[in-house]
Amino acid sequence: MNLRQSGRKVCHQCFSFFKMARRYSLSCSRSGYWDDWLREPAQRKGRQIVRPEFSRTYHFGFHGGASKNQFGSILRRVRLCEEFVDWAKEDLSYLEERTYERLYSSLLDHSVHALSIKEARRALKSNENVVLEYTDFDEFKVLARKLDIMDDEKATIPRTAYKGIVEVRPFEGSLLFLRPSI
Repeated sequence: MNLRQSGRKVCHQCFSFFKMARRYSLSCSRSGYWDDWLREPAQRKGRQIVRPEFSRTYHFGFHGGASKNQFGSILRRVRLCEEFVDWAKEDLSYLEERTYERLYSSLLDHSVHALSIKEARRALKSNENVVLEYTDFDEFKVLARKLDIMDDEKATIPRTAYKGIVEVRPFEGSLLFLRPSI
């Protein structure tokens, strides 16, 4: 089942995922976009948010809508997940904070650390995961635009960031991590 609203179709997987994941997440009574609301310091309280890698929505309308098609060129490439996953039957123990942090840190540590977009693209095409660092949000925006990914933020938190790290799959497979400089 897919729901349609405001030029978007909602992935049927989301309901199963969020129903199961509510034990890991906070409740939300808000106005506006939920992901913007979650990035506000009053809701975050120093906590991080783990988001599903599959797309929650598929934007099929390119005129109108709440965001006035602000990210249409990027969202046009998003494909709706076709496979059903019963998240209630999946082992999600890796989402426990300590386990997730250990696995995520290991993934970053074992990635190629690139110094430029050109170097990052070369490693990604060789099927390597890549870390590319940014010094501040202005530099993040420059990198994001060059990589043709969303460059917006809310309360200085980039969209989809985990501890300031934004991950994308620019070439079907390997991960690119845009990470703040340590």
